[in-house]
Amino acid sequence: MDLPDNLRSLGDLRSRYRRTRRGAQAGGIAFVFQGGGSLSAPQVGMLRALSEAGVLPDLVVGSSAGALNAVAFAADPTQAGVERLETVWMSLRRRKVAQFSARTLLAAALGRGDGLVSNSGLRDLLRIAALPATLDGTPIPAHVVATDLGTGAAVVLSGGPTGPALLASCAFPGLYPPVEVDGRLLVDGGVSADVPVLQAEALGARLIYVLPAAGCDVTAPPPHRPLPLAFHALSQVLGSVAATNVAAARGPVHVLPSPSSQTTSPVDFRDTSRLIDQGHQLTARWLASQWAERPASADLPVIRVAGAS
Repeated sequence: MDLPDNLRSLGDLRSRYRRTRRGAQAGGIAFVFQGGGSLSAPQVGMLRALSEAGVLPDLVVGSSAGALNAVAFAADPTQAGVERLETVWMSLRRRKVAQFSARTLLAAALGRGDGLVSNSGLRDLLRIAALPATLDGTPIPAHVVATDLGTGAAVVLSGGPTGPALLASCAFPGLYPPVEVDGRLLVDGGVSADVPVLQAEALGARLIYVLPAAGCDVTAPPPHRPLPLAFHALSQVLGSVAATNVAAARGPVHVLPSPSSQTTSPVDFRDTSRLIDQGHQLTARWLASQWAERPASADLPVIRVAGAS
């Protein structure tokens, strides 16, 4: 049976488990988006599969590039909204989000700059994405995770201007400059909470779906260039911390399957199309298996059908 048939079959299977949104506790289900720069592209395909199956969260929480996906989805949690997000991702190129120049590189080398590149490209990206002006302006509550540069602690931003919050959450240390928000210098949320499951639980989540970034291809040799090497090393460390945090969660956490990629740079978008398609296919198959394997009499605490009555 092909994927479209699998997805259509969900309509018959999920009717056995319909639950009203009125009967569910607010804040019960969270989508948690891992950071990862260009490797966060599969999350778009995952969102497409979740939307096709009628699955909606009560809140979303994201770090770094995952925060952009989280806020964009919370702003328009429909198939049309996911399609617009996919269009944005397909338009991304390294030169658009990481504009290296002799001026910024020289300033960094002389200790007069806080990053190798300006975040002007990211600002342009946020304008193209047409996100709400404030974080509390989304139909689904959206929370952005950044890291306090002074203390190293995770900072959850749930209100205020969207632009500075996302710029801070995406400020990969050394690549982009820190961003000041409410008097604090903030950097990439992935440094303190790459998979912010504990933050989601603190916000009231009782069931969590993790939308991971693509994994590194373990068969590929380690990168040699400075930025890919730094990204690879940091990813190794953060992956171990994320696994610990997921294990420490009090409630159930479902980590969606994710493809691997040979991409070694957080600003290399050449694999975006394949990663989105693979994210969709893997998630669709996983959802179909979750519905099919549950007996008709079983309660289903893991998936709520949007608009069920």
